[in-house]
Amino acid sequence: MNWKLRFLLWFVNNVQPIREVAIANIEEERKKTAMAAELGKLLFDNKTAVREIKNFKIEDIPVRLYRNSLQPNQKVIIYFHGGGFVFYNIDSHDYVARRLCDMNDATVISVDYRLAPEHSFPAAHEDAYSVIKYVAAHADALNIDASKIILAGDSAGANISACASHHFKNHPKVHIAAQVLIYPWVDGKLSSDSILRYKDGYLLTEKAMHWFQEVYTPNKKDRLNPEVSPIYHKEFKNLPPTFIITAEYDPLKDDGKSYADKLRNANNIVLYKEYKGLIHGFFNLPKLSVNSMQSYYDIQAFLRKVV
Repeated sequence: MNWKLRFLLWFVNNVQPIREVAIANIEEERKKTAMAAELGKLLFDNKTAVREIKNFKIEDIPVRLYRNSLQPNQKVIIYFHGGGFVFYNIDSHDYVARRLCDMNDATVISVDYRLAPEHSFPAAHEDAYSVIKYVAAHADALNIDASKIILAGDSAGANISACASHHFKNHPKVHIAAQVLIYPWVDGKLSSDSILRYKDGYLLTEKAMHWFQEVYTPNKKDRLNPEVSPIYHKEFKNLPPTFIITAEYDPLKDDGKSYADKLRNANNIVLYKEYKGLIHGFFNLPKLSVNSMQSYYDIQAFLRKVV
């Protein structure tokens, strides 16, 4: 664990922890997490120039489109940000979307889905499905190839991507070409060995995860529903090629590995990689370490092979 990561952990554990908050204070806490995200960009990232950026709405859902080329029939990455279904937005993940666009010669559409507690399950997932269907149906207008739709996201956003891949796998008009799941939240039990091992002190805490779950899925019966806990689907065949990224000190590491095993056992194309010396959230901090930036190169290589 390098000095940058040690400093970051000191900061999040002592100055700006990710924690449960009173529902009445949610907007104030969102402002604080947004400020922390901006500080992370300043210290551990840099803005990648992109030729075109456009904000618009798809069925009343705010999205941001990134494009570096005017060539037709581009592949498209539909990106869903993390934040426990409660925090962050397309601004917090702006640098992520820029880099994915630039490195993959792809159009990127970043989705500002509805957040809890104002909008509990299945709101975020329904927003995602609406955007995906729209992109597939309006591929020509968006200058993209409908056969090259890639779903990607981190943490809660990776949950949305994984759920969407199941949702659309037999859809007659929507084809998901690949999915990139960055430290995905896939199991509502929240009881893996890594959750217990790294439950405190590594940015994402066990207590915070349970609070996120309570806020997004207030009905306990929903928490192991495959529509939000995709590891409980009974059928895993015919899912798109998948790259699952985890971090050595991430509470969600074991669940990510278990999900990769489920996909692989069903004969899907799966790449799984654990990034050593890193924590949950590293994808937003590519200058944190060599391994952090390497994840972007690995995504680039993966997509070149499968899409």
